[in-house]
Amino acid sequence: MNEPLRLEFNEWALAGKGASMERGHRPVGEQAIERMQIPTQATVLDVGCGSGWATRLMARCARDGRVVGIDVSDEMVRLARDESADYPNVEFQVASAEQLPFDDREFSHAFSMESLYYYSDIARALGEIRRVMKAGGLFVAVVDLYQENEPSHQWIDSLKVPVQLLSAVEYCSLLERSGFMNVRHERLFDPTPVPEVYTGTTFKTRDDFVLYRQNGSLMLRAEVP
Repeated sequence: MNEPLRLEFNEWALAGKGASMERGHRPVGEQAIERMQIPTQATVLDVGCGSGWATRLMARCARDGRVVGIDVSDEMVRLARDESADYPNVEFQVASAEQLPFDDREFSHAFSMESLYYYSDIARALGEIRRVMKAGGLFVAVVDLYQENEPSHQWIDSLKVPVQLLSAVEYCSLLERSGFMNVRHERLFDPTPVPEVYTGTTFKTRDDFVLYRQNGSLMLRAEVP
């Protein structure tokens, strides 16, 4: 388990950042989940689930199946459980993507929203995700911090934990080497209007924020042979 990462995201959860993360990620996350076309009887793994908002969205699709969210942060998992009490087909576990506590070929689908670049060993994490997925399964991941989206590089110095900065091609190569096939990438775009006066702290200027939005989020899609 990555202890610095666990502690950092525990602080985020206790500071109420789960809700702000949902607001920031959901417009693009909903698009990615819609593209997955999750069937009603699917078994789905949400890797790096945070407060569980994406887990709950997928649970509405897999209403006759099972959706499991995992996160290294026990406080995020506690928050996710509290907010998912009305979802009987949802469960959460504290776990690392690099050592998943599941059997081989347990899930038909897997999803990751803004978590891949936090893993110290991305290749190992992808190998684990591939291991727990059934033949014919689908894995979809979304990342905002990637090589081609230059404004997002500003986050690296402000984060208290190490992150990895990869290009779309590098992510695809890692997926292929991990045993996935039909690997593709595309950009998803947040339609939320950018305010005329930028008062946030995520970017240095409004122009940086605008360019970040124009570059879009990187969505990776890969299948299991």
